[in-house]
Amino acid sequence: MAIDLDYIQHLAENHEGVDVEFKETTGQLDRGMETLCGMLNGNGGIVIFGVKNSGKIVGQEIGDKTTRMIGEALRRFEPSVEIRQKYIKLNDSDKQLIVFEAEGNNPDRPYSYDGRPYQRHDSVTSIMPHDKYSRMIMYRGGLKYKWDTLPNENLQFEDLDESRIHWAMRQALELGRLKDGAYTRDPIAILEKFKVLKNGIYSNAAAVLFGKDFFYYHNCIIRLARFRGIDKREFIDNQQIEGNIFDLLNEVTPFFLKHLSVTSRMEGMYRKDELEVPITALRECCANALAHMDWRKTASVGVAIYDNRIEIENAGMLPEEIPATQLTYDSDVLDSHTSEPPNETIARVMYYSGVIEHWGRGLSMIFEDCKRAGLPQPTVTDERGVVKVTFMRPNLSGHKNGTINDPINDPINDPIKSLSEVEKSVLHIIQKNPGIGRIDIVPIIGKSEATVKRALTALSKMGFIEYRGSKKTGGYFTL
Repeated sequence: MAIDLDYIQHLAENHEGVDVEFKETTGQLDRGMETLCGMLNGNGGIVIFGVKNSGKIVGQEIGDKTTRMIGEALRRFEPSVEIRQKYIKLNDSDKQLIVFEAEGNNPDRPYSYDGRPYQRHDSVTSIMPHDKYSRMIMYRGGLKYKWDTLPNENLQFEDLDESRIHWAMRQALELGRLKDGAYTRDPIAILEKFKVLKNGIYSNAAAVLFGKDFFYYHNCIIRLARFRGIDKREFIDNQQIEGNIFDLLNEVTPFFLKHLSVTSRMEGMYRKDELEVPITALRECCANALAHMDWRKTASVGVAIYDNRIEIENAGMLPEEIPATQLTYDSDVLDSHTSEPPNETIARVMYYSGVIEHWGRGLSMIFEDCKRAGLPQPTVTDERGVVKVTFMRPNLSGHKNGTINDPINDPINDPIKSLSEVEKSVLHIIQKNPGIGRIDIVPIIGKSEATVKRALTALSKMGFIEYRGSKKTGGYFTL
């Protein structure tokens, strides 16, 4: 519809709203520009000078000083934006209306006016909260501006772990997430297929997925802590692990197995041991935290175990269409949204290699696993640039909140009875963590490497386990 005097009269009769604002004179120019900024950051709108709040059209006289003030005000928008401006002369008067029209949903948003970002809610203009502003900055311009896709011209092949590159390709092929025709032994070709290398230049994603040196990447760390009680006053265990994304995830499962209790239930004549909170949910949560982290910040992923809960946090924000308050067992928010990861390249490679099981379904799977286990609903918060998932630990009568208790004890009519206590413990660890290596078993069980090696040899000879894969990247599985 053309913006003319009749149209303005129609707007004035219907009063102000989220997309309409009246100002009596340009004496309120800054307030009007702040409202225009809020409209630019939303769905657009129109600001009209020369109309009272009551809707009465009065107009104003316009001279050189007024036009200069308007020009200076429009230059205070960041980033620069084209705002449609129109002067409408009143009937039988020298006065005019000044109309500014802003289009919303611009890919260059968020906008600020005079150094501050604004938002519009109903007919009220306010300063935009920092979290919302940061989220909009993250998505400004779409994929073009995403951190993981940006070129890293200082990164060289020598800075990457070649064995980890080959491992990721083998995983992708074995899981069927890349076609057999994609197979190559050339690590450069693999990186190109993973879209972390283009025209000889590596992206930031290559550094955090396959890097070896993290001097320039202070957030390639996972913080693992076990606290005594329900606050942070006393540590039982405190670790800070540095490495690429895959190395960091390898440290997560042993830490959970070390500090969480095991519950048991009977299936027929046999007992099934399970971690008190499903390890699949905890590991998926950690993988999600790394995949969706805001890598521009220096903050890292943190895992904290208390007597009553487990908290996993990362720098970042939930998508706008997934409000934290609506994430419940019965909500359809998770299934109805479209996955738009802030680090699409990182998330894609993690999916190919199997550390993310289903694209865009991480939170859904976490909730489903916990619901099947009969656990309280995990809570998700999104505050001050940090996303935190909290799992409540069950009150386990007869279990202490510490190292795995009494693994594989007194099975019924089972040849496991003939195993030594060390062998039973090693077998249990492998059952709960398929593919684990000998070096990773040692700190969990608290025995020497030689003792663990003897137990693995015995279990292999008796047919309980087998080793699969290469010497460097393979691990043990139960039969």
